[in-house]
Amino acid sequence: DFIQTLSILSRGSLEEKLTWTFALYDINGDGYVTKEEMTDIVTAIYDMVELAPTETRGIEDRIKTKVDALFQKMDTNRDGVVTLEEFIDCCRNDEVISNSMTIFDAIVL
Repeated sequence: DFIQTLSILSRGSLEEKLTWTFALYDINGDGYVTKEEMTDIVTAIYDMVELAPTETRGIEDRIKTKVDALFQKMDTNRDGVVTLEEFIDCCRNDEVISNSMTIFDAIVL
């Protein structure tokens, strides 16, 4: 799995990278990303960055604000979940997200 993931992230198409990223967010594997799943992943990302103790004040509010904004943008039919199609459409149309997927292009296996 690890090698396959590295291969997708370093050599995969944008759609393959986005599909992998969606699967990461879809914690229970039901084909949808809920606000709770997105909150769990965004929280884990903040935890990995290991913010200094003084920077943790208000972190829950920042995470909630970030997730609310992402969900507003991605849940285009407003049904309370993000599908793979909604996720890919949103990411493809967002230059910042699309560009962030190229960060792995420099990885050499």
